[in-house]
Amino acid sequence: MQGPLKSIAAGVVSGIATYFVSVAALGYTNAFVMPSWAPLVLWEAVVVFGIGAALVALLAQLVALRMFQADAAWALVSFLGAALLAMGLAGQLTFGTKTLVAWAVGALLASLAYRKLRPNKSFKPTPLRGAA
Repeated sequence: MQGPLKSIAAGVVSGIATYFVSVAALGYTNAFVMPSWAPLVLWEAVVVFGIGAALVALLAQLVALRMFQADAAWALVSFLGAALLAMGLAGQLTFGTKTLVAWAVGALLASLAYRKLRPNKSFKPTPLRGAA
């Protein structure tokens, strides 16, 4: 039972950290001057929400998964729940859907990368058999 609790805690910690760090990151990325050749939708998706929200969520989720040695699926679900709850308590659900989607994409990519890099807890050493 310790595994799911650690994973849920990792997701909640990363979700809350993402919420608070993204406020500053979104402010900085939104202040970048858009070039005249760039379409507004592409600029907003890649620079503002890609760097300011998705990258923050990816890094926070990946660090939390690594620190807690958590299960990626449980942590992803609890991340999304914590992020949704944080936005709801702040009253930002009516106009924060793009941010929430960017967080979900970042956390999903972090979970997939963590599962791909560490399948079945393969980082634990296994004893050599028949080597001696």
